Order: sequence, then C-alpha cells, then structure tokens
Amino acid sequence: MSSNSTAVNHPPLINVAATSASEICARVYLKEDALKLLKPDMDPRQYVETLVEKKQYLAAIDFIAHALPPRAGIWWGCLCLEHVSGGKLAGWERVAFKVAVKWVLQPSDENREAAKRPGEVVGIGKPAGALAAAANQTGGSLVPPNLPPIPPHPFAPARSLAVAVKVASTNVEGERIISTQRSFVDLGMAIAEGRFLPKGPE
Repeated sequence: MSSNSTAVNHPPLINVAATSASEICARVYLKEDALKLLKPDMDPRQYVETLVEKKQYLAAIDFIAHALPPRAGIWWGCLCLEHVSGGKLAGWERVAFKVAVKWVLQPSDENREAAKRPGEVVGIGKPAGALAAAANQTGGSLVPPNLPPIPPHPFAPARSLAVAVKVASTNVEGERIISTQRSFVDLGMAIAEGRFLPKGPE
C-alpha cells in the first residue's frame, strides 16, 4: 500500500499525536515478528494496516493502546468490554466498569481517584479492573499523601488499557476470538479518526 492511497482513502488520525509508527513503537513492547514489519517511513495507519494484513491483531491492539490519548483509549476499552459482556457485568466488575466510563465522561481528579479501589479489587486480570486501573493511572501519586508524590509511569494507562482490550477479546467463544480481535482493532482505528467518542470535556 502506498502513503498516497492512505491519504486519499482514509481520514486523518486526529487522536494520534505521533506522526511516525516508530515513535509509538518506542513506547510499547512488541514481539519480534511484529517489529520486523515496521519500516522507518511508516506512519501509524500504515503500520496498523500491515499488522492486520499479517494477522498480528494483538500487536495492533498494543500499538493502538499506546497511540491513543488516555481518554480516547479508555473509551475504546470500555466499548470493547461492553461489546463482549453485553452489559451483563456484576459485582465489583460492574463497579469498575462504571467508574472507568464515568472518568471518560468527566475526567476529574475525583473520578480518577474513585477508580482506584475498584481497579485494585477486580485486578488487571479482568478487563473492567484493567480499565479502572488505567483511569486511575492517568494522574495522582503512587505513594500515600504524606510522602513526596511519585506519579505513575506515563505509559501505565496504555499498558493497562492494552491488557483490558486483549483480555476482553477472549471473553467470547474460541472460534470468535480472532475475529473479535480484528473488530477491536478496527474500532480502535475508528476512535483514532475521531469517531464514536463520547461527548464531554477533554
């Protein structure tokens, strides 16, 4: 595929600040098979399309999670989980999912802090827990208030988000996992284009 065809056939990725795929790859651990597909002159869309062509869907999910800003990325994760759960989460998983959505709709410090407890209770092994953790990791400090603040790693939300989306893709029948991963990649790229985003403050 040529860069010209990409420019003509696709809208810009307005929610991706990086102009090169290499810049995003520097933020995320990708397996060797995925990195071998990266060319120095690739833009983010070209790299995702190459990963999809080679059926490297998990790598594409990792890449998109680190390409999107936290609010857009966590919303992507929420939509993915909603798709596979059908809104049937219960208990602390439901609480964790709801606080992640609430933070996306209103990304205040209060809502970020409210995501901490559900994220810890559910854990990042569950998509809802990983989404709550991602929301909480967008700010604040890793240590108690009486100690000098230590902010989360800048890529911590993206890492938790990637876990959430990848685990959510396995919450379907075995034969549907691959197609679900592909659909999540497509949804992530649509959000990168500025589609399907919630209304609310940035």
